[in-house]
This record gives sequence, C-alpha cells and structure tokens, in this order.
Amino acid sequence: MLPHEWVEKAEFFRGEAKRHLREGVHWAACFEAQQAAELYLKALQVALMGVYEFTHDLSKLLQALEALGLKPPRSVYAAADALTPHCTMARYPGRKPVVYDERLGERCVEYMEEIVAWVEEVARRRGEGPGGDTS
Repeated sequence: MLPHEWVEKAEFFRGEAKRHLREGVHWAACFEAQQAAELYLKALQVALMGVYEFTHDLSKLLQALEALGLKPPRSVYAAADALTPHCTMARYPGRKPVVYDERLGERCVEYMEEIVAWVEEVARRRGEGPGGDTS
C-alpha cells in the first residue's frame, strides 16, 4: 500500500490547491499542486523501493519509476514538466516569467490530478492501494 503518512500530506496539498484555486490565490494553487504530485510520486517510490529520490523534479521521479518497469504515459510526463517549475517559482516574489492567473491555476490543478490518477491506478494494479501503512 502507499505509505499513509505520504498520502496524508499529499492529500493536504491537493485539497489546499483546489481551495486556493477557488479563492483566487493562483500562485499557491500551482505550488500546492506541484507538492501534491511530488508527494504522490514519492509515496509510490517508497511503496515499491523503500526509498525515494531527493529531487523536486517530477520528471526525474517518473524516470526512477520507469526504471522499475512502470510506463508513465506521455501526458503524465507533460504534466510533470509543466508542474515542476512551480515548486520554486511560485514561492518567491519578484520577477517571474509567468503570470499566476486563474487559467494557470486551473491547468496546474488538472496536471496534479492527472499525476495523482496515474499513481493511484498503478498502486491499485500492484496491490499498493492508497493510504496504506508502508511508511
């Protein structure tokens, strides 16, 4: 099963991303969407390998899972590539190459949901269902 503590934290960020999107705090929604996706991917790594990779790069996390024989779809890689920069870019004030608006917030939440759905599908197929206690 996916480690409960990891899923619990991921679900916190997932809920916060959706709440902040509704409230119009778009930079926070993007950051939290990235965090939720990262924690879900690391939860899957922990469930399958007992360890996780020390990176915020979601594509690198997917590559590590691919090395185990998993086959993330291109759409999951695209979502990972789109979300990764928001781990740092959204948190710091100043000049940004992107405008955090409703449209971007919605896309980030959609990317997060795509990654979470893939992780949950893989976990179900492997008997690692979400929320287990393999921390």
